[in-house]
Amino acid sequence: LRTQIFDVQSSCSVSDQIGLALMDSAVKKDAARYPFTGTRYLLSHPKLLAGVLCYVIIGIIFALVALIILLAVALKPQAEAFGGEVLGWLLGTIAVFVEAFVLAMIFMKLLVSKAQEQLFVKVMKLEGCWNDSWEEPTMLSNLICCCNTTLLLQMVSLPLNLLPVIGTMMYVALNAPLASWDLMSLYYDSIRMNQTEQRRKVLGKGCSKINPNTFFGDSHFRFGMSATFLELFPLVGPTLFTLGNACGAALWACDIVRASGEEGVLTGHV
Repeated sequence: LRTQIFDVQSSCSVSDQIGLALMDSAVKKDAARYPFTGTRYLLSHPKLLAGVLCYVIIGIIFALVALIILLAVALKPQAEAFGGEVLGWLLGTIAVFVEAFVLAMIFMKLLVSKAQEQLFVKVMKLEGCWNDSWEEPTMLSNLICCCNTTLLLQMVSLPLNLLPVIGTMMYVALNAPLASWDLMSLYYDSIRMNQTEQRRKVLGKGCSKINPNTFFGDSHFRFGMSATFLELFPLVGPTLFTLGNACGAALWACDIVRASGEEGVLTGHV
């Protein structure tokens, strides 16, 4: 299979060659396991966890402060807007908690995204797979990430989890592709792959010389399913497992690097 895969490399672009290397890696390891492996890797390297723990603490403090301020400032006006009485205060309280949750979610996304970028680079360097010619993620990407479609989709589809089992499965499947893209873009951006090429890798449209439905997209979907599922766990999901997913993405990227074995392919330049 490896020989057949690389026989078609001459007819594909450099970005397609990267995809072929990813495909070869996926044949050996199930991409769905990387988020779990990443969390185990993070826990086995305390220095990595300590280095990003401050981001999580700041996020938790912000969430509590936002809730307290909203309860003090916005609860009474909203309760009166809902008509007062018991029902009005109940609806006002619910509205305040929802508002605090949304604000905390956006702010936490910003902080955790920065922590994920740091972890990704550190893990790849520890594994000896980072190329100094690559571009490290910048803070600007975090600001864009906070307002992207991934976060919007998560917020809109979150009520699906109110349906036991089936609703959660729908939520995970719906968010898996974009969640995978967010995580693996840490690697794709580093090797200067443009958004169009990244979309082809994630959504299943790769080199026309092979079957894209078999090799492209499928691995990303499995990876995203595991990552999204782990992030649903209360408390540890948005913190520990989210950081572990970044480590998992780095470990997958390391396998891609090892599978390609050619500097021109790894850096995005021939």
